[in-house]
Amino acid sequence: SSDFCSAPQPVEPRKVPERFAVGPGMAKRFINGKDTVVTEAIDGLLASTPNLTRLDGFPDIKVVLRSDWDKDAGKVSVICGGGSGHEPSFAGFVAEGFLTAAVCGNVFASPSQDAVLAAIIATSGKAGCLLVCMNYTGDRFCFGIAAARAKNEYGIDVKLLVVSDDVAIPDAKQPRGLAGTLFVLKTAGAAAAAGVPLEKVEAEAAAVAAKVQSFGVSFSSCTLPGAEKVEERMATDEMEVGLGIHGEPGFKKQKIGSADEVADIIAQSLLKTVDPGADLAIMVGNLGAVPPMEMSLMTNCFLKRMKAKLLVGPAPLMTSLDMNGIQVSILQLGPGMEERLLAPTAARAWPAAVVPNTPKLLAVPLKEQATEEASPTADAAIEARIRKACEALIAAAAELNELDSKVGDGDCGNTMKTGAEAVLALLPKVSTSSPRKTFAAIGRSLNKLGGSSGVLLSIMFTTISNGVAEDASWSREVLAPAFAAGVATIMNVGGAQPGMRTMVDVLHPISEAFAKGASGADLAATAKAKADATASIRTTAFGRSQYLNEATLEGSKDPGSVAAATVIASLAG
Repeated sequence: SSDFCSAPQPVEPRKVPERFAVGPGMAKRFINGKDTVVTEAIDGLLASTPNLTRLDGFPDIKVVLRSDWDKDAGKVSVICGGGSGHEPSFAGFVAEGFLTAAVCGNVFASPSQDAVLAAIIATSGKAGCLLVCMNYTGDRFCFGIAAARAKNEYGIDVKLLVVSDDVAIPDAKQPRGLAGTLFVLKTAGAAAAAGVPLEKVEAEAAAVAAKVQSFGVSFSSCTLPGAEKVEERMATDEMEVGLGIHGEPGFKKQKIGSADEVADIIAQSLLKTVDPGADLAIMVGNLGAVPPMEMSLMTNCFLKRMKAKLLVGPAPLMTSLDMNGIQVSILQLGPGMEERLLAPTAARAWPAAVVPNTPKLLAVPLKEQATEEASPTADAAIEARIRKACEALIAAAAELNELDSKVGDGDCGNTMKTGAEAVLALLPKVSTSSPRKTFAAIGRSLNKLGGSSGVLLSIMFTTISNGVAEDASWSREVLAPAFAAGVATIMNVGGAQPGMRTMVDVLHPISEAFAKGASGADLAATAKAKADATASIRTTAFGRSQYLNEATLEGSKDPGSVAAATVIASLAG
C-alpha cells in the first residue's frame, strides 16, 4: 500500500441542501447533489467491494485502486480512466486480473493530469505502468501529460495506449474510444497478472486495440445528474445510429426498427470491419436503461448474425447514465487473445467470457393433454351463453386495464381478453352438451393464460369439471355443489377470503346464492354490488393491494371482482 491511500471513512447522514431539491424541469435521480454524486458513488463502490481503496484526495483526485496491490512485487500496473457516468467503467473493473487503478473524472469530464499522475505513482514500481485512455481530446491531453511527468519527474517507465474503436463514422480521422476498450484492458490486466514485462503487456494490448470495433444504437439520449431534463432530440418513432457515450448525437437518425432490424444494422456495420470467417469475441453492452429481458433478446439476435467464439455479456459494461441503448463490440481474435479473455479476474463487474451455448433441449415431462374431440356435440343454448360472457369480457378489457393500472400493472383487461378469446376458440372443438367436458376444456385452456388469474381460474374450472359426472346435464342441482367446490379450492390454494379485494369477493357470495336458488337477476345484482363494494375496501393484507396505501385504494374497484361480475351478469342474463 501507499501513503497516498486511505480507506473510506463512515459519513454521518446529512441534510440535503435545499438547492438540490428537484425542480419542475429536473430529472428525478437518487442523488444528494450533482457536485457530490461521483465521490459518494465511489465510496459506495468501495464499501461494497472487497480489496478496493482510494487515494485520499477528494474531491479533486478521485482514484480507485487495489488495496491488495504491492507495487514492488515486480508486476506491471494497468491504469485507465475518464469521465464518470459510464459505470461500472472504470472503477468497477479494478481488481486482480484487470485494472490496478481507475482515475475518475466528474460526470463526462476528463480527470485532471494530477489525478492520473497520482494513480501512476501510487501503483507503479520498477515493472512500470501501462496507461490506457480512450480517444477523446481531454483524456489524451491529461493522460499524455501525466505519463510524461511520471517519466521525467519520478523515473517511472510508463507506456501510453490510446483506444479508438468506434466505426460509426466512415473515414473518421479520430474515431472515438468506446466499450471495446474493455477488451484491451482485460487483455492487459491478464498479461500483467501473469508477470509479463511492460513491453509485452503493451504489445498484447495494442494488438487487441488494433482489432476491436464498436457500434451503438439508442432510443434516447441521457440526462446528467442534477440537470434539467433535456428536450429529447429524437422523435418518438426515431432512433440514433452510431452514437458515442456522452449524450452526443449519433451519426444519423432513422425510424425505429424491430429487434431484428436493429441487430442487422449493428451486425452489418461491425462484420464489414473483420476478415470473413475470422474467430470473433463479441461484447454486448447495455448503455444504461435497457431492461435485462430486452438485452437477452438482442443478444440472441446478434448471435444469429455474428458467429461468436467468445461472448461477453449482455451486461452494463460501459454505460451512458440512463441512455436507452445498446453498444456491441467485436474483436477479431489473434494469437493469445482468447487465453487472456478467459483468464480469471476478481472484477465483479466483468461477466466471464463464455462460449455461446446451444443447449440440448429436454422433453417436457408432463402427460399429454387430452386431444380434441373427434365429433363434439354442441348445446346451442349453453354455447350462446358462454359466447356472450366471453364477448362481454373482451368488451370490458379497457375498463379492467384502467382499474388495474390504479392498483397493479394495468394488464388485467388484456389477460381476461386473452382468456376469453381462448375459450371462444375452443367452443367448436368441445362437446358443450357435457358440463364435465366443457369445464375441463376451459380449465386446460386457461392454464396457458399465465399469471395468478390464469392459474386460479384454471384450477377452479378443473375442480368444477371433476365434481361433475360424465353423464351429467346442465342443471343447478349438478352445477351448484361443483361451483362451490371450485371456489373453495381457489380460496384454499390462493389464500384469498372475502373482503381482500380479489375475485373471491364476487365468486364466493355468488356460489352461495346460486346453491340457495337465487334467480339470474338476483345473481347479477349481487355480483355487481359485491364488485362495487371493493371500492370501499381501503386496507388488505393480501395480493398486490397489500402494498398500496389507503389513498390509492379508496374509490378503486378491484378489477378481478369487476371481471367476475361481468361474467356472472352475462351468464345470468
